[in-house]
Amino acid sequence: MKKFSLTIGILAIITAACTEIIDIDLDTSDSKLIVYGSITTDTMNHCIRLTQSVPVYSTPQALPVSNATVYIMEDNTRYNLTEDFNNPGYYYTADNVYGKSSATYRLYIEDVNINGVTSFQAETQMPTLIEGYQTDYLDSINVTYNKDWDGWVINGWAKEPQNMRNYYMFRVKINDVLYSDSLDNLILVDDKFFNGTTTSGVTYYFIRERDTLKVGSKVTLELCAITSEHYQYLIEAQAASRPQFPLFSPPPANPRTNVNNGALGFFSAYAIIRTSYVMSEKDFIGIP
Repeated sequence: MKKFSLTIGILAIITAACTEIIDIDLDTSDSKLIVYGSITTDTMNHCIRLTQSVPVYSTPQALPVSNATVYIMEDNTRYNLTEDFNNPGYYYTADNVYGKSSATYRLYIEDVNINGVTSFQAETQMPTLIEGYQTDYLDSINVTYNKDWDGWVINGWAKEPQNMRNYYMFRVKINDVLYSDSLDNLILVDDKFFNGTTTSGVTYYFIRERDTLKVGSKVTLELCAITSEHYQYLIEAQAASRPQFPLFSPPPANPRTNVNNGALGFFSAYAIIRTSYVMSEKDFIGIP
């Protein structure tokens, strides 16, 4: 059976831009619906991207799926998504939609035809969030230069909730532009070994390029509280995107999916907690 590597975009979590890259092995005769998108605690236009896989020698390697009926259910509340016809395959909620603690979200995709399948569903749940989570999880950060690594470290002050198993994704923006724009730039953490602890100045993130930051640069750390299923999906996606050793070892298994009927991808719900730091002249004193 012939195999091929299909390159597809993961939806960047805070924006609608697809910048992450995953390799997925598919039979050349397969045509799969690929679903990526999320609902977060931010009030915004949340995006679901739909594409369809095509044979390896086709160009492009993923086709947008247009004219679908796409909606999200939160209990009895229905959020309809509208396709952006300037960007086929991208479907958006209204700009007043936001995710709620512990709520279950069901994604429905209808009026499509992927190998004779006309509808797909996915289900996810927002993690349980403590009251005041926007400040209790992550209080503040600073950014310091590390001469041994020749780069910048982001240090944070935070209080991890007790008696809760939590999973986190850390990402960074510089001047409101996403720096964590690839799978390898996402930091994934399981709180198994530090549950309920308070961190004071612990390093959360490393910026490799020394010249990336200037006086006045705004550095924003986003702590995203994700589900265990989303955490495992991202771990598997990172493994699938990296070179395999030894050189001729078989490819890793495809990342898990929570979309039914043979589709690929992942529909997620997560909280975003963020805080920022503005670089000053003192931060650059003594840097060669």
